[in-house]
Amino acid sequence: MPRIEGGRRMLGERRTGTAERPLISVVTVVFNNVKHIEATIQAVASQTYASVEHIVIDGGSTDGTLDVLRRYDGKISYWMSEPDAGIYEAMNKGIAEVSDPESYIVFANAGDNLYSSEALERVVEQGRGEDMLYGKMLLSDDNISAVVGKRVELSDLAFQTLCHPATFVRKKVFDGVGMFDTRYKIAADYDHIVRCFVAPVSTRFVDVVVSRMRMGGVSEDRFMESCRERKDVIRHRFAVVPRMRGIWQVNLYDIPRNTARRWIDRAGLLGHWRALKGS
Repeated sequence: MPRIEGGRRMLGERRTGTAERPLISVVTVVFNNVKHIEATIQAVASQTYASVEHIVIDGGSTDGTLDVLRRYDGKISYWMSEPDAGIYEAMNKGIAEVSDPESYIVFANAGDNLYSSEALERVVEQGRGEDMLYGKMLLSDDNISAVVGKRVELSDLAFQTLCHPATFVRKKVFDGVGMFDTRYKIAADYDHIVRCFVAPVSTRFVDVVVSRMRMGGVSEDRFMESCRERKDVIRHRFAVVPRMRGIWQVNLYDIPRNTARRWIDRAGLLGHWRALKGS
């Protein structure tokens, strides 16, 4: 299947930023998600922050997603559609389309939305120019929602990670630290975040709810594969003590907790369990 392209760049238009108002490159990866891609495009287009470009990388959708991209051609900086080998290869393609080394790259994949029209504006106001900015994310499903995200140190990352859809990384960081390692199918974003902290890259936590994400994504559907990949990252990136503690956390807490949750869900008691936790 040949590459199909569109967007304002095809007419010679490119967005730029300044030192005070850096360009933000929002990259959206999508494959056969016509149900949610329009809302993601609209959320980016509604931002009050002016220095924004939206790059959409489609994996060769056949469900009508391309019709939506064509309909919003004037609101997207650049979009392309061609088959790829998975989400992280597609995300690397999106990074490669960002030319400004000072631009912040943030991922808002189809199904994820920016939390408010002021989200990007508020991140830049609080970011103070650091090379990696990370904030909060609203996780939700039909019955419950929770805001997650807090300030962390490198040692904390053996037990947790940042909210990737609320993480902004300058293009020059990807040029220096490298892109996503496509050997990982689920945890490449976690691996990249750890590599940035190890480098080290200058970071700042911004107390802003940046994005909204549905629970039940790839990492939950393939939870055991996610755990294996997380443990591989921990083994390769951390010193002995945090490495041991991080692997114990996965084996003795995360896996049993997820197993119990699945059994409760299958028994139809998940709503009651959540109610008890919240009481």
